[in-house]
Amino acid sequence: MKKTVCLLLSLAVLLSAAACRSAPSRSEPPRVEPTPFPPREGLRIAVASDLHLNPDDTDKGPEATAVQYNMELVDALLWDAARQDAEMILLTGDLVNAGRPARHAALAEKLKRAEAGGLDVYVLPGNHDLAPVTQSEFAEFYADFGYRAAFSRDGASLRYCVVRDGLMLLMMDTGGYGAVAIDLAGPPAHEEAFLSEQTLRWAGEMLRKAAAEQLRVLCAGHYNLLPDIARQGAGGYWVENGDRFTALLRQSGVPLYLSGHMHLRAVYREDGLTELLTEYPLAYPTGYSVLDLTDGGIRYRPRRADVDAWALQAGERDPILLGYAAWQQEGLRAYSRSNVEYMSQRNPLTRKEKRRAEEFFYAAMNAYWDGSLYEKRAELEGMPGYGPFFRCAEGYAYETWLKDLIETASPDLAGFTLPWPDRP
Repeated sequence: MKKTVCLLLSLAVLLSAAACRSAPSRSEPPRVEPTPFPPREGLRIAVASDLHLNPDDTDKGPEATAVQYNMELVDALLWDAARQDAEMILLTGDLVNAGRPARHAALAEKLKRAEAGGLDVYVLPGNHDLAPVTQSEFAEFYADFGYRAAFSRDGASLRYCVVRDGLMLLMMDTGGYGAVAIDLAGPPAHEEAFLSEQTLRWAGEMLRKAAAEQLRVLCAGHYNLLPDIARQGAGGYWVENGDRFTALLRQSGVPLYLSGHMHLRAVYREDGLTELLTEYPLAYPTGYSVLDLTDGGIRYRPRRADVDAWALQAGERDPILLGYAAWQQEGLRAYSRSNVEYMSQRNPLTRKEKRRAEEFFYAAMNAYWDGSLYEKRAELEGMPGYGPFFRCAEGYAYETWLKDLIETASPDLAGFTLPWPDRP
């Protein structure tokens, strides 16, 4: 498991880089029609993470990449979630870059417009959201997006609990954002991600209330709990007392924990608890998660925000935004070409083999992000470019992690259904 987690982290870094390199030209790309999304079943909740909003990084010069479109992509994501009939959206941390007040103010304005359009918003802080702003200032910026509606707040942190529609939203602040930002009365300030004793007691009280009132529970936080890297002291991922909180969720029969932080889509299951990581929307393919909560359970499906349709209705004139899906696809193709070309300098291929290796790499990455890697595994292994790619990749990171990714592909990436635990 640890090997797989490290490989996935490499994938997150590499494909985030794909959004920042080999950008296609600004000629008008064709419109790519998204796959129709199923109608809502029960209460629909959208989940997004790691928006990294930065109004100071929007220079759309000739070398502009997805990052410079961060303001528009957040608008497109919120619009798309509402268009898919979501009643609420959970934003699980790293809302902005570097925690600057003006950036929080800019995001809060976008969230106000989303709520005015009927989409309720609930936010959590991540490790990029505080310092220079403090915990108290963060709660003021986002008072209308969870904190004012909270049934209960943990006095030692930015964790809170909302009860609505027979559901308890347990929104966990996992810290990790710098000691200088901590100004609430709680444990001594420190830099690491942590769950304090006071917070564990508070969470236990909320879960007992849920059991007593027969409320369903959905829990979210920024940092991860189940991946091995989140439990073995790895810098930037380990959460102090995370194992104790995980045990508390299991004891209370909570079926799903939502997180982000790794900038990739992944699903982990262990001893009755499932963790869903939602990807980084500034990288391919501008994805987020959609949950349908019914009497029978929780249905998860991945969703690609339809940036093209948002741009059209918003009156945008930038051809990149009006053909964003095709622009992203070409970016991924360019990334595949450039990496095969680079590796083939040391491990030469014929021109025909290089073309086939590029097609294989692109197909594998595309299948991972659209959730079809598990069902396409045999097809990928049978492609003419499979052998040439791995000969070319010998001695590079791709040789190990891509083969492992294909061999261990999970059907959960395309969606899954979790039953609710039996009520007493």
